This record gives sequence, structure tokens and C-alpha cells, in this order.
Amino acid sequence: MPASERPADAVRLVDALAGHPVVVFDLDGVIVDSNELKVDCVREVFAQYPPELVEEFTAEFRRTFGRSRRDHFAAFHAAGARRGLAGPDPQEFHDRYAGAYAALLAQRYRRAPLCAHAGELIAELSARGLPLHVATGTLTAEAVGVLDAAGLLGAFDSVLGGEEPKSRRLGQILEYSGAAPADAVLVGDSRQDVLAADAAGTDFVLVTRYGFFPPEQVLHDRSGRAARFVTDLDPRGPVRELATAGGRP
Repeated sequence: MPASERPADAVRLVDALAGHPVVVFDLDGVIVDSNELKVDCVREVFAQYPPELVEEFTAEFRRTFGRSRRDHFAAFHAAGARRGLAGPDPQEFHDRYAGAYAALLAQRYRRAPLCAHAGELIAELSARGLPLHVATGTLTAEAVGVLDAAGLLGAFDSVLGGEEPKSRRLGQILEYSGAAPADAVLVGDSRQDVLAADAAGTDFVLVTRYGFFPPEQVLHDRSGRAARFVTDLDPRGPVRELATAGGRP
């Protein structure tokens, strides 16, 4: 085991999550193996632009994965406008390219495979009677569709998409559940998920297998919070913790 990691008292993932009255999952890269699919769709949508601009954007897309689609496309429009490659109207740009992106996802998203052990973990938590939710940067209708296609939709009390920031979605889930922030845990795979959990005051567990960056990069500077991570959603997989994160020994 690397010196930067330590076992979190050898707790199994299913037991760590079951210790919270409310469990919230991110979708892409946690339940559905769709991170690279979405990167490929972005590259295809912007193929008419200079390759260096597209690669600059996809690098930022990876870095801020989990942010809302509108924010992502606004960032590309701003970068393109600075170079004289995009028109002045951000809404027109968004309607055109986000529409093309949504059309590609409509063709491909529901065929994306589940992440390793996702169905197993969700079934086990659901069987224990735990309230399960999804908070994702994906639009709600798309998220509902992919979960329905995977046969998992009925396991969730709510599915809330990227029409609003994820931290706000977590707040809505807490309000709906009548739960305090400390009662909930978000299972995510990106720095944006960490920031949303910290803003909402919930616990957080990082899934590393499908993410774009190592846990040391995703979980840094958490102001004393536990920096816990797992490889995938294996219910019996061990929860590990960064020994140097958040000022911990």
C-alpha cells in the first residue's frame, strides 16, 4: 500500500454507506461507465473547430467533469469568442452545440454499460431499505432514461439533474429527506463532486476506477474532512483514506 494511503479501519463500502440515512450517487463514472463516451461526443460536436481549441476544452471538460452542461458549453463559447471563432450570442451557441451533443447522447447513452458492481451495490443498499438518490450534471430526463434502460430507476427515491448545480441538488435531497447534511453521503468521481459535497456539508466517498485523475489530486485540501475512496462499487471492497489529506496524520 502506498505511504499516502491507509485503510479506514477496513470498513467495507456497503457498510460505510449503510451508516448514512441518505445515500446520493453521482451518475457518470459511478453508476454508468460513460465518462469517455461523453468526451468522445464533445470532440465530435466541436470537430469543425481547431484541434488545439478542442483539446484545450476537453482537458477542461475532464478537469471539471460533473459541472452542468450549460457551464461547460459556456466555457467553450467564451474560449472560441476570444479567438474570433464563435459568434457573440452565447444562447445561440448553446442551443446549436448543446442540441447536437444531446442528439449524440440520445443515440449512445442508454447503451453505456454499468460501472463495475454498480447494480450489485445498489440492489444491496435498496434491500436494506436505505433511501437512495442520484444527483448528476447530466440533464434529468437523460439520467432517468439511462437508469431506466439499466433497470435501476426504481431503486432511487429521486433523480436530480444538471439543470441546477449539484450542491443545490444535494440541498434539495436533504430537504426532501428531512435529513441533516451530516446524515448524507455523496458517492462521486470528480473534483466537482467533492466541492459540491463540501458546499452542502455532506460526507463524500470517491470512486477512482473511471475518473480522470488520481485521488491525491481530487481529494486535496478538504479542510480536515476525511478523504475516503474506493476503486469501484464492490460492496465488499475496502474503503481507503488518504493519510495526508485534510490535515490528517
